[in-house]
Amino acid sequence: MRHVITLGLSLAIASTAGAQIPKSVLVDVVETHKASILRYLDAAPDSMLGFRPTPGVRTFAEQIEHAAAADVFITHVAITGSNKLPSFGDTAVFRHSKAALRAYVVASMDHTLDMLRGVTDASLAQPITMMNMSKPRYRFLIELLDHFPWTLGQTVPYLRMNGVTPPVYTPF
Repeated sequence: MRHVITLGLSLAIASTAGAQIPKSVLVDVVETHKASILRYLDAAPDSMLGFRPTPGVRTFAEQIEHAAAADVFITHVAITGSNKLPSFGDTAVFRHSKAALRAYVVASMDHTLDMLRGVTDASLAQPITMMNMSKPRYRFLIELLDHFPWTLGQTVPYLRMNGVTPPVYTPF
């Protein structure tokens, strides 16, 4: 049975190998990212912002920042070609204030959504160079689908170690 499922998935992937993800799907996914990150942030008490489960890892605030920052950075660079992003807040402030961190997350995710809404499906197929690689623009944007859930998911132990039940992840 396992081989049948693997074969079926392989055939499905092979049949769509030349297809790209439409802009509307990327927008839907990032809207889910935004809702998810805000639920995780809202679940955490203010006292958790500086918490790190072990020395040398990001604090909870830094991990939330990283999840939002990666989405906005990947999208901005893939669409504009520039790594000069607008400022969404001051790290000296939002890493220590839940309200400021929430504002940073909202501004970052809104910029990501604005960038995605402004791109055309045709431009998603255009080749771009990013990270010293040349690929269609959509291929770099697909990284949003991979990086964000991993990064946000890493906050689950932070929450649990502080007696907080993590919000249910809802992918739709």
